Amino acid sequence: MPEIVRGRYAPSPTGTLHMGNLRTALLAWLFARSVSGEFILRIEDLDQPRMKPHATKQMIQDLQWLGLDWDEGPEGGPYAPYIQSERLEIYQNYLQQLQAAGLVYPCYCSRAEIQQAAAHLPPGIDGGARYPGTCRQLSDKQRRQYERQGRHPALRLRVADELTITFTDLLLGSQQQQVQQAVGDFILRRADGIFAYQLAVVVDDALMHLNQIVRGADLLSSTARQIVLYQLLGFPIPTFAHVPLIHNSQGQKLSKRIQSEGLVPLQVSNYTAAEVVGLLAHSCGLRDTPTEITAAQLADHYRQQPVTLLCDQLRTGSCT
Repeated sequence: MPEIVRGRYAPSPTGTLHMGNLRTALLAWLFARSVSGEFILRIEDLDQPRMKPHATKQMIQDLQWLGLDWDEGPEGGPYAPYIQSERLEIYQNYLQQLQAAGLVYPCYCSRAEIQQAAAHLPPGIDGGARYPGTCRQLSDKQRRQYERQGRHPALRLRVADELTITFTDLLLGSQQQQVQQAVGDFILRRADGIFAYQLAVVVDDALMHLNQIVRGADLLSSTARQIVLYQLLGFPIPTFAHVPLIHNSQGQKLSKRIQSEGLVPLQVSNYTAAEVVGLLAHSCGLRDTPTEITAAQLADHYRQQPVTLLCDQLRTGSCT
């Protein structure tokens, strides 16, 4: 019997969902629902200082208004809790597994120190500084010196120097990344004690038995790091589809800073949910015109088609 597809949408409540967020949510939902799969909503609120009051409630209302339903989420389910801030002990347990295997070391470098130390190196992926391994071989004496200075370390994963990760993205095809050249040893827990996205998302996706990850193309560069963790922790690796982002008239991807109003202007203008879904589907090439269609109708349409058609239309459609 074929494995049931389990997909998810995992927003961070740092503000109102903008139209780019909502389109990604629609596509993640559509990938799962079009094959009669299960859909999970997870709230990624680890970075508490950046969270906005009432943002989670508003996100849930926006998704429900669009007609995007879920089988498991903040309300409960077999793999609860589905809110990251309630899962800290779980992340700590898996971090300790990696520490016990000798794969984690403390790093006392500030961002400025990393930038300076990496200035002579080629830039890492996405143009950022690659961590040059400054603290990789610190002696106990050097660590004590940093501690006496009041520095609190981040914890980094020791990545094998020649490790190359390859995977096939459902939309973008074959991908390859040499992780040391791309980012270097990467952070698992920040110096302020907050668990890093890379560790938390892998543990969550694995323990929630998710096997299909559909998310924005801006997260493509994170995938290789996450596959490293899947492998080290003995988790099955899901399939990935990185969908196009919505860009504004200046060619910038939409963010909560650029367009924070989300659905409100459309709702005030008396747009229906079906009209908004039609606009979103048209914007990524799934519909020839921006005519209204409900989320359920869109899923029914693709349920009669092979999932490759959905991928092909997203790949070749005129995304804006």
